[in-house]
Amino acid sequence: MEKKNINTKIWSNWCKKIFRVIFATSFLMMFVDVGYAFWGLPATDNLTSFAMKAATEVYDINGQLISKLFEENRVVISITKMSPYIQQAVVANEDVRFYSHFGVDPIGILRAIWIDITTASFAEGGSTITQQLARGLFLTQEQTVGRKLKEAVLAIIIERKFSKQEILQAYLNQVYFGEGAYGVEAAAQTYFGKHAAELSLAESALMAGLPRGPNIYSPYADIEAALRRRGEVLQGMANAGFITAEQAVYAQKEPIRLVGKKKRTVQASYFLDYIANELVGRYGANQVYKGGLKVYTTLDIKQQQAAEAVLGKFQGAVLVLDPRTGEIKALVGGRNYEESQVNRVIAEVRQPGSIFKPFVYTTALNQGCTASSIIVDERININGYSPQNYDQKYRGPVTLKKALRWSINVAAVKLGQQVGMANVLDLAKSMGITTIVSEDNNLAAALGGLNKGANLMELCSAYTAFANAGVVSKPVAIIKVVDGNGQILEEMRFQQRAVVRPDVAYIITDMLKGVLQDGTGAAANIGRPAAGKTGTTDNYETAWFIGYTPELLAGIYVGNDDRTSVGISGSQVAGMWGTLMTKILAGSKPVDFMVPSQVATQIPICADSGKLAFPGCPETEYSAFVRGTEPTALDPRIKSGQQNPYGSSNQQNQPMEPSPAPKPGWKLPWLRLPGI
Repeated sequence: MEKKNINTKIWSNWCKKIFRVIFATSFLMMFVDVGYAFWGLPATDNLTSFAMKAATEVYDINGQLISKLFEENRVVISITKMSPYIQQAVVANEDVRFYSHFGVDPIGILRAIWIDITTASFAEGGSTITQQLARGLFLTQEQTVGRKLKEAVLAIIIERKFSKQEILQAYLNQVYFGEGAYGVEAAAQTYFGKHAAELSLAESALMAGLPRGPNIYSPYADIEAALRRRGEVLQGMANAGFITAEQAVYAQKEPIRLVGKKKRTVQASYFLDYIANELVGRYGANQVYKGGLKVYTTLDIKQQQAAEAVLGKFQGAVLVLDPRTGEIKALVGGRNYEESQVNRVIAEVRQPGSIFKPFVYTTALNQGCTASSIIVDERININGYSPQNYDQKYRGPVTLKKALRWSINVAAVKLGQQVGMANVLDLAKSMGITTIVSEDNNLAAALGGLNKGANLMELCSAYTAFANAGVVSKPVAIIKVVDGNGQILEEMRFQQRAVVRPDVAYIITDMLKGVLQDGTGAAANIGRPAAGKTGTTDNYETAWFIGYTPELLAGIYVGNDDRTSVGISGSQVAGMWGTLMTKILAGSKPVDFMVPSQVATQIPICADSGKLAFPGCPETEYSAFVRGTEPTALDPRIKSGQQNPYGSSNQQNQPMEPSPAPKPGWKLPWLRLPGI
């Protein structure tokens, strides 16, 4: 009697649920439009406007995928690019009457109720693919009657507006397959290393079984559970008539061949952060991390890999640019991104040291000095300021080219006082150094002793003017951005401006060539035309080298974050630069810097007099001059009656009245032009 009462009660409950289903379905069909307005449900005018959260793909200069920017790893694709097997497997597994219902499936709901009652499991939800899509795109996962009703209403609305193929396409792009993969394309690549269009029957069945329990059925987590679940899906496909029983048996015997679970390694992490910040500033985080953009960048992944390797154990930063355009070819913000995400190319503002000296020498050239102008390297005291040379030696009279080549501090300070530090600072600011303040108007700034300092990005950008005929090229990283619909959102525009005369820029480059040939940066000599400058700050806190060829400019700084001594000088960083550039430029044909028509080159000069060199000159250097400013006087030490080595037919090379040799302790004026 008691058993009969229990059965009667179960039957009564089941009938009540059936009645509720029929009533709810009728209600939804009659009042769907009213409910749509009443609940303030989201618009469903276009499935492509759904918040699909597609990953943004970032490519290098050669079209190679660098990485993705995403909150959810997803690649949205057309259903025509999905294997028919994955479509059939998902329908058979999730919603076998998908092609016949109107968004909700009363038969499926009744079936779920019956299974819940007979098994007391309450595990069957009865949600259609369309309902799952509506829930995933618009609603939360809360288990309430209100949410269920909204889900059903949205499903019916979606079915009225879109075809089954459009709905299935949206679902397959939206659903989570485990292992961080959203949508069939990302999942196919995660598990099998192939595109969704290439999935076999067995692979499709395995993937179709994942959404109900990604952590349980992942073949990376439990291969046996994945095999059992795959078999269930294959049987369901056979029952639904998508495949034959023989196909199901054959597919179940196919071994699972996984591509291998990989730790996500991100190439060019600092560069990705750099462009992500730029993109978010223009398009907002939602578009960048969910909008499925395609971002084509200036980065060269091979150059990036070489740049990442060069720092080794040292902390610091590396930046490689094309000085002709400002395109960033490589950007390394530190030795280890996992250790620290601070992008030191931009965030670290450090004392530039002797890297700043070319701005002093450029100002001098602007004011009429030449590479052979003489300045006396001697012990000085200017109102209590007594700069020391790095080697504690004094060389007496030297040309500006030699002073820069050997990074002589006394010469830079004297020259800064001669030309006016305010003029030097104005030039540096015009070339893009934004951290200069009024307090920097002092002689210590001639040696790079700035109040705030400068970052590697701005210093490298400023140096592009020397390599690029006086035109500063502002660094750019993005060539083109394309949205999910293939529309171009932006294309690269070079940001350049002329800041130095082309002849002056070339002469500075010629002077900086000497740094690599036989100066402080000799370790950077790569056997092809190149120029650059070393820099070392007090107590070896920071060591710099910025150098360039006609086609590439690279800057490196080495320095500990806590400002403790790094233990190496700019000369050693020059060696790191040489290693980097040798690798980057391997296989390319050497080219030289273009000489402006108004510049004369390879004029032999005695480095301690600034006069035309003669056989037996203690040190001869070959310099460039604006035509008409070349020295015309022979060195006064030429022996009486010695034949003019430059010939008597060239009037401009005839000896002039020799100037008196500078004496030790010579005071103002420190600077004088030879032969004048």
